[in-house]
Formats: sequence, C-alpha cells, structure tokens
Amino acid sequence: MKKTRPEMIPFTKLSATGNDFILFERETSGLSGKEYDFFRDICARRTGIGADGILLLEPDAKAHFRMRYYNADGRPSEMCGNGARAAAFYAYRAGLAPQQPQFVIGEDRLRANVKDRQVALTLQMPQQVDLAPGALQHSDFEEVGFAITGVPHYVLLAPEVDAVPVVELGRFYRHADAFAPRGTNVNFVQRIDERRFKIRTYERGVETETLACGTGVVSSAYLLRARLELDFPLTFETRGGRLAVDEDAQTGQPVLSGEVRMLYRGDILTEFFETW
Repeated sequence: MKKTRPEMIPFTKLSATGNDFILFERETSGLSGKEYDFFRDICARRTGIGADGILLLEPDAKAHFRMRYYNADGRPSEMCGNGARAAAFYAYRAGLAPQQPQFVIGEDRLRANVKDRQVALTLQMPQQVDLAPGALQHSDFEEVGFAITGVPHYVLLAPEVDAVPVVELGRFYRHADAFAPRGTNVNFVQRIDERRFKIRTYERGVETETLACGTGVVSSAYLLRARLELDFPLTFETRGGRLAVDEDAQTGQPVLSGEVRMLYRGDILTEFFETW
C-alpha cells in the first residue's frame, strides 16, 4: 500500500553546542524512520531546513523514550552524543520525560540530567580502545588513539588546531585502511593547559567538519587521559562552544556536559520534497 503523504510534518530545531538537529516525534509526525532520502534532503543547507542530523523520538515500554539518529546523509547511525543531549532537553521541556530521563538508543540505555540549558549525558564506556592504531601518515601530528563511543573515532594531537585543514585531512583518515570497512570520525586536538583542550572534528556521515561532536569529545577525553595520564574532568573548546567530560563516581562511565538550545518549531510542507 502506498504511503499517504501528509501535507505538513511538525518539527523542532535544536542546537547542542553547535551541532544542529531536526527533531520529530514519531507519534505526531507519522514518520516510520525509513524515509532516508527525505531526511537527507531536509538536512541540506539552503535547499532544506539544514542540520547535522535527524532525531526521531518514539515511545519505549521500558524507558521514557527511544531516540533514533540519522546523519545528514539520511542514513541511520548508532549514536550521537550531542543529539542525545538535545533529545533529553526536548523531552523534558515538552513534558515527555522528567528532568533526569532514561532513554534508549540502539541497544544502549542512557541517562541524562537537564538543568536549565545545561544537559549532562551519561554514556556507555568506550570500546575497542587502541592507543596505537598505526594509521598516522603526517609528521605534524601525534597519534593519540582510536575508540568507539557508540561510533568510531580516531584522535590526533595537533600543535595548532586552527591551522589544520580539517576537511582535507579528515577525509583522508576517515577512509584509512586501518579503519576499513566502516571508516571513522576524525578528531584534531590541541592542548591548551593541564585539563583544557581545543578540538575540531570531521564527522563521518556528515562528510565535513561540524561545529562540535559529543562522542568525539568523549573519545578524545578518554584517550588523552590514558596517553597523558590526566585526571577528569577535562574541558574542550569546540567551534560551537564548550563541552566537558567527567566520569560517574559510581560506575566510571563518561559524563558529557554542555549547553542545549531549542531554536524554533515549524511545519515541513511535504509537497516541496519529491523524496517523501
């Protein structure tokens, strides 16, 4: 049976430390989560709404809600740290969840704490940590390592991160043989002082530099702590603002904190998107 096209689909636009998202509630939007080309087209800047990704919230029998995440290319992704913080903020402000929601992404159950515009997200422990993946091909950088925080991340220490051609080198390492066949996100980090860093990230699925990347910051924090023998908390200056990484005192799990803003609500007029 052919899917009936709604005339309008309600959405909310949010920004989490520079990462911007288009959020839908499944119950009010009628979306199934398989509208991949449509998601890609509305994420396009200038011809769509423009966003780094899509957040689709739906009910879950064992949590306050479930979040599905789609990159700007329209394809599903396993995890987005800043997207999860934005979803928790929205769910609390919309009355879908309490101030400390528990929600599901994929197979993971996450916790958050919303306080004004600040959202702290407790993630799963990094997996497949490798301090010497052996992918480095440029002598200007120091290889910090590789880790999976829901999605894969490669981290390089740079002497001056503002001078790094992030798109060019990010694309190079994103497709490096060491990370085949999935590829990886790529993070360039500069140390400012004992516990403060600057970071720029090339994101797989967006295929360019974004203003921030929550899972990239968490991966970088855990790899830098191991490599440089640092103590948490660590703070990271992204191009979209400041993110902090600490660890849960009881479980040792990473806690990612930063600002979230709800920018505007609207309706998508579907007649202008042939991919619906």
